[in-house]
Amino acid sequence: MKPKISAGTLFKNHWLKVLPDGVQFYESSIGFSARRFRFEQIACVLMSADNELSFQVGNEVFSIPATPLKPAHRVAIDALVAGLQEPPRLRK
Repeated sequence: MKPKISAGTLFKNHWLKVLPDGVQFYESSIGFSARRFRFEQIACVLMSADNELSFQVGNEVFSIPATPLKPAHRVAIDALVAGLQEPPRLRK
């Protein structure tokens, strides 16, 4: 099972899955299909004071509400950070 953060409101649904080689991100307001990014493409990851997890790929920033105290969200956040810290040659 891949670590996943899901968040949704009445007007927007989105999720982030952490894969062995990167992430898959879906946001209903930016289209109907998920976008996939390799860890090498991610320039930075930030967690705001209001628990918004954001990552930058090129000139685009993608954000999702995350609750670090939720076990599933914590696992996904930790997996994302761990994936970014691995040297590229060791990634599968």
